[in-house]
Amino acid sequence: MDDADEANRNRDGMPVPWDEVRRDYEAGHLTCNGIARTYRLRRSQLEGHARKNKWGRPGSQVLDRHILIQKLMALLERQMDLMEEDMNNNKTVDGKALSDLVRDLDKMIVIEKAEAQRSGHDDETGEMRDLQRKIEQRINAITKQRR
Repeated sequence: MDDADEANRNRDGMPVPWDEVRRDYEAGHLTCNGIARTYRLRRSQLEGHARKNKWGRPGSQVLDRHILIQKLMALLERQMDLMEEDMNNNKTVDGKALSDLVRDLDKMIVIEKAEAQRSGHDDETGEMRDLQRKIEQRINAITKQRR
């Protein structure tokens, strides 16, 4: 197999449907990592092909903001996991850390709601609301344990 043939094959050795990849790339609805994952490509392979063929890509600010919000919510959940782990190991939980967590959650709720309204993706906020409720319940449980 030569280099040109290899560039047109995905990680599984199958031919790459470049027309479909281009459609997704130029639509801007998926990140480059998402496209690469979907079509089993290396990111460098995708970017090289797009550059060589002069594909255009619109800014995906809405998508990137949505991904950032999801990652921040996941980070808050991780902070809760660590805090609960400390409590289960009979370590004291810093009051400031708890209040910072509540403050951060409140800010994330405001940011997430504003983004949903701005982008018109209110239907995608159900998962985020579930995560918010779960974190709020965990904060309430920690607060009750501290008393």
